[in-house]
Parts: sequence; structure tokens; C-alpha cells
Amino acid sequence: MHYLDAVMNTYLQRLNVGRRLGMAFGILILLSGLLVATGLVTMSNARFELDTIVNSNMERIQLSSEMLDANTNVAIGLRDIVMLAGDAANRRAMDMIEKNRARYKQAHGALAALPSSAAEKQALDLVQEKRDISVKLNNQILEYGLRDQNQEAQALLQGDAAAAMDAQQTAIRENAALERRLSKDAYAAAVASMHRGKITLATGGIAALVISGLLAWLITRSLTQPLSQATRTAEAIAAGNLHNDVHTNANDETGRLLKAMDKMQLQLRNLITAQTDMARHHDNGQISFRIDAAAFPGDYGRMANDTNLLVASHVAVQTDLARIMGRYAVGELSEDMQPLPGEKAVFSDTMSQVKLNLSAMNHEIKHLAQAAANGDFSARGDAERFQFDFRIMVESLNHLMSTADGNLQSLSSLLQSIAAGDLTARMSGDFRGVFAQMRDDANTTASQLAQIVGNIQESAVSINSAASEIAAGNQDLSQRTEQQAANLEETAASMEELTSTVKQNAESAREANQLAIGAARVASQGGDVVGKVVDTMTGIEASSRKIADIISVIDGIAFQTNILALNAAVEAARAGEQGRGFAVVASEVRTLAQRSSGAAREIKDLIDDSVQRVAEGSALVHSAGKTMGDVVASVQRVTDIMGEISAASQEQSAGI
Repeated sequence: MHYLDAVMNTYLQRLNVGRRLGMAFGILILLSGLLVATGLVTMSNARFELDTIVNSNMERIQLSSEMLDANTNVAIGLRDIVMLAGDAANRRAMDMIEKNRARYKQAHGALAALPSSAAEKQALDLVQEKRDISVKLNNQILEYGLRDQNQEAQALLQGDAAAAMDAQQTAIRENAALERRLSKDAYAAAVASMHRGKITLATGGIAALVISGLLAWLITRSLTQPLSQATRTAEAIAAGNLHNDVHTNANDETGRLLKAMDKMQLQLRNLITAQTDMARHHDNGQISFRIDAAAFPGDYGRMANDTNLLVASHVAVQTDLARIMGRYAVGELSEDMQPLPGEKAVFSDTMSQVKLNLSAMNHEIKHLAQAAANGDFSARGDAERFQFDFRIMVESLNHLMSTADGNLQSLSSLLQSIAAGDLTARMSGDFRGVFAQMRDDANTTASQLAQIVGNIQESAVSINSAASEIAAGNQDLSQRTEQQAANLEETAASMEELTSTVKQNAESAREANQLAIGAARVASQGGDVVGKVVDTMTGIEASSRKIADIISVIDGIAFQTNILALNAAVEAARAGEQGRGFAVVASEVRTLAQRSSGAAREIKDLIDDSVQRVAEGSALVHSAGKTMGDVVASVQRVTDIMGEISAASQEQSAGI
């Protein structure tokens, strides 16, 4: 059933709606025509039967009745002729007989003229046959009666004529009975025909209703299904769904509608695909890409063209923005963006604000650069005028100025303290990068210089102490030697005193030897200390040279910065009016680099002076070390002599 329905639906959808409705109405009209024709045939048959009853059977019955009545009147006329006497009675009887015979003849002629069936013809022939017999006998009765042969006439009338008349009347009655039977049959046929007509009409009507309903259902379904699909597709397209399955094999108006809707959503998909493709090309940087409006018909092409115009308008605004931003990026702030209408005014207003902020930033940078070039690191930018990264930039510049100011102040204070002889001064605080290296190198220099000076002081103290001890030992030795000489002069005076003196001299010589050994040890330690002082001074000299090298690097950086600033000034000069802002900045940077170079040279001169002084101190320390070596050698020599004296004294004491 479902397959048949699908086949019928597919077949109907191949036809146009007009042909489909025409076929449906044609079938309904044909069914109605058949019903009407059937009804007409049935009614015609019934009418024919009724006409047969009315126009034939009833007329035959009526004519038969006329014939019976005419025969009855003829029989009465014959009786009158036979029974009544007189010419008048005979004439009246003859008139009545002639009149009824004419009446009978007329009725018989009319009956014979009617179309008759075989049975009717046979019955009519029988009536005519019986009439011929009866007329012949009746004519004989008339002859007898006109001749006043009443007995013969009466005998014939009551005899053979009466029998012949009865036979004729019976034949007429049988003919009438036949017609009544035929009328009844015709009526039954008419009733049957009408019944058949009712059944046919009822059956045909039901069939027509069923067929009409089926056709209406099929046609409605063949229309509503694609129309419903078209409605769903239209609603889906209106809702933005352009991927609807509207495939159809129908060739009718609804099928063409679905195909048109499919083509419509295909065109919309192609247009959207073209827009997406344009967006992709624009995302990839190809902002000159446009939709091929000629590939789309009618208003679709106009939509594509309008989209191209809209994109071109936005691209033009963005291109203008990029161009002006490019000018701003190279420092050309003289150009303003043309004011834009409506909501696009936000672009021109934003560019005006960008220019205002860049000009303000340029002013702050120039102000700080000029101050730095003039050596004023206390200047600060107004960060409250800016927001976000611009504010961070100004705050960073302020932090740079503050950091440079603080670090240079710390370095200057350290150098001033060192120059004033305060070797305990140090740079302290949070220093970073080159400033941290400067802090560490300066602190290292100060520490090493303080250590060197401290070592020198300690060595000098040690040397002074050792020299004092040596002088005291020498003085004591001299005194003892003088005393020994006096004792030797007194040797001759007293041997006991000599012996005592020799012993005492030997003991003194031993003590002097111990003192000489201690002095030699102290002198040796002083020599080692002086050697260490020499090494320390050498390290200080190397560190000073390293600081000088660092200052040279800083001077080189300042020189390179000066070269870069000079190149920037040259490029700004080439740019003309557009590079005036950068020319000013480059000039300020160049001035700052020159001042940095000058400061670096001054620091280098101070470091060179310190190196020179350290070198001189190192030379003095070397000389002191050499002298200390000589002192150590002399002390060692004295120690050896004192050892020899002590040994001799011991031998002398033993000899004495």
C-alpha cells in the first residue's frame, strides 16, 4: 500500500497542478456524466415503459373498451330493429348501428395503427376474425329485420349472431386483458428499471464519492507534502539553515518551487562562501580581495557588490589609519585624520587622541632628555597626564632619571670620600646592570685600596717595631761591648773579675745572640709582610687598570651612542620637517652621550690618577721591601756575628 501510494504520489508530481486538477475534475465529470447518463437511461427506460403503458397499453385498453361499447350498442340497435316495429324505430336503430359501427371502425383503425407486438397483432387479428363473422350475421339480421322477418331475425339474433357477438366481445376483452397484462409488465419493468437506476445511481454516487475522496487525498497529498517541505525549507532558510535536503523528482509547480528554493539556498551558500572566502583572504592579509559580483545573478550580485563596497569602505578607513599610524610611527605628527561620520567618528577621534598623547609623550621625552643632557637628573615627567603604557613609559623614564641620579650621586660621593682619604666609604643600595657593576667595582677598588693602605700601615708598624727592637738590641750590644772593653782593660787588675766578666759577657753574648735571632725572625716576617704589601699593591694596580678599562668601555659606549645619535640626526635631517621631532631627540641624546663621555673621561682621569698614585705607592713598597731585605740580611749578618761572639765568649770563658 505504501509502495502504491509512493508510486501514485511520484506519478502525480510529474504532472502540473493544472493537469492534475484537470484529470481529477475530468474523472469527476466523467463519473458525474456516467451517473447522469445512467440515470437518464434508467429514467428513459422507465419513461418508455410508462409511455408504453400510457400511450399504448392504456390507449389499446381504451380503444378496446370503445370497440366493446360500440359492439354493445350495435347489438342494442339490432335488438331494437328486431324487437321494435315502425320505420322511425328502425331508422333510429339503423342510425345507432351505423354510428357505432363507424365508432368501432374508428377505434379498430386507431388500434391497428398503433405499433403492436406479435401477441397484440395476433389478438387483434383474432378480434377482426371474430368481427367478420359477427358482422356477416348481423347484416343478415338487418336484412331480416328490414323485411320484417322478425322471427328469423330474432332467431338469428339470439342464436348464431349472439354467439358470434359474444365471441367477438370475448376476443376484444382478451385483447384488453392482454393490454392490461402488458401494462402490468411494463409497469413492473419501469419499477425494476427505476430500482436499477436507484441502485446504479447510489453505487455510482458512492463510487464517485470514494474516487473523489481518493483523488482529493492523492492530489492534496501530492500538493501538501512538497508545499510542507517548501514551507519547512523556507522557515529553515529564514532561520539561517542553508543546508536543507530539498531533492525532488517532481516536475510540477511544487517540484519547480522546491528546485527553485534549492537553487536559492545554493546561491545563498555560494554568497556566504564567497563572503567567508573574502574574510579568510583578509585574515591572511590580502585585503584587496573582493567577491566576484558578476558570478551572482540579480539581487545576489547587488548584495555581493554592496558587501564589496562595505568592505572597501572599512578597508579604506583601516588603510588610512595604517598610513597615519605609519606617519606617527616615524615621528611625523603634523598630519590629522579626516573626521569620520556617525559611529566611525571613534576612529578619527581615537587618532586625534593618539596624536595628542604622542605629542605629549614627545614633549616629556624632550624635556627629560634636555634635562639629562644638561646634567640635571632631578627632572621628572608628569606621569599623571597619561594612562596605561604611556604612564608606565613616563614613570619608567622618571625611574631611569631617578636611578641614574641616585647611582651617579652614590658614585660621586664614594669618589669624593676616597679623594678625602676616607677609605671606609662604600656604595650601598639596589643597583642593577652597569650601575651594579660600577658599584661592585668601586666598592672593590675602595676595599682593596683600604686593605692595601691598612697592610702598608701594619707593615710600617711592624717594621717600626722591629727596627726599634733592633736599635735597642744594638744599643744594648754596644753598651755591653763597651762594658766588655772596660772589663778587658781591668783584666790585668783582677783575673777573678775577668773570669766573672767573661762569664757575664758569654751570658750577655748568648742573650744578644737570642735577641739577634729574634730580630732576624722579626725582620724576616717584616720582609714577608712587605712582600704581601707589594703583591696587594700590584693587585690594586691591576684593579685600577681594570676600572680604567671599564671606564674606557663606558667612554666607547658613549662614543658609539654619540655616533648613533649623529646618524639619527642625519636621517632626521634627510626626512626634513617630518623628522624634526626625532632630530631634536637625537640632538638631546647626542648631548647626553657627550656629557656621559665627558663624565667618563673625568672618572677615567680620577682612576688614572689613582692608578698613578697606587703605582707610586707600589714602587715605594717595592723599595721598602728591598730595604727590608737589606735590613733582614744585615740583621742576619749581625746574628751570625753575635753567634760567633757568643761561641768565642763561651770558648773564652771555658779557657779562662
